[in-house]
Amino acid sequence: MTPDMEPEDDLREPEARTWFRKFSDALRGLKIAFRSEINFFVHLFVAVIAGVAGGIVTMTDERWCIFIICVAVVLSAELFNTAIERLARAVTREEHPEVRDALDIAAGAVLVVSIGAAVVGVLMIGWPFVAQITR
Repeated sequence: MTPDMEPEDDLREPEARTWFRKFSDALRGLKIAFRSEINFFVHLFVAVIAGVAGGIVTMTDERWCIFIICVAVVLSAELFNTAIERLARAVTREEHPEVRDALDIAAGAVLVVSIGAAVVGVLMIGWPFVAQITR
């Protein structure tokens, strides 16, 4: 405790954030990711293209739900990966094997969900799209 702190200062409850503030902070995080992370932008761009292709093949409601879940999981994984990268840089800029491992593991998680979503996309959208345009 620093000399200028009152003894009660460290016992106070943290300031409560309103729901508006929580959503505002979350939207700020999305904006940061969209503007500064090329991988997030690429995933979003591919999702939009896949969504257009899904509209062309007129997917069922169930397939749209699966598509939306896949997109949300991939984008969420990319956001978590970005958060871990930024946190790691804030903690240390030095080469550290455990930090490197954590970053590689997070990137691996993005790779796993991206491959899974791509397979789902090919099965649900890709093959029906190719079949429709080759008729």
